[in-house]
Amino acid sequence: MRGAVRGVVLVLLGVWLALPAVAAAQPPSNPLSPAFPQPTVQTQTTTTSVSTIQTSATAGSGSAFSGSSALFIAIGAVVVLGGISYFIWRDSRKPRPKPRKLSQTEKRRRKRGRAR
Repeated sequence: MRGAVRGVVLVLLGVWLALPAVAAAQPPSNPLSPAFPQPTVQTQTTTTSVSTIQTSATAGSGSAFSGSSALFIAIGAVVVLGGISYFIWRDSRKPRPKPRKLSQTEKRRRKRGRAR
């Protein structure tokens, strides 16, 4: 039994030590960067050729997380957590149900089971 536990611990330790090496082998990536490179659009004029990069997101387009939406989320979280704690508190204060009265046969059966 001890040998099996020791073997499992050694395997888990080896896997744990190998994880950073696997993570370091992957190329670094930024999860916020776009998955594909932005397309370049070439516009031709009569005198020169200029390449421009078109971006779809601008600073202030309204898709950003604003302060008022953060406030509404915080208030909602407080309300939900407050409601949960209130119902837990109310449930814990309920009186316990009284034990039922035992029948005569149940009393005799329990009395027989007692040590003398």
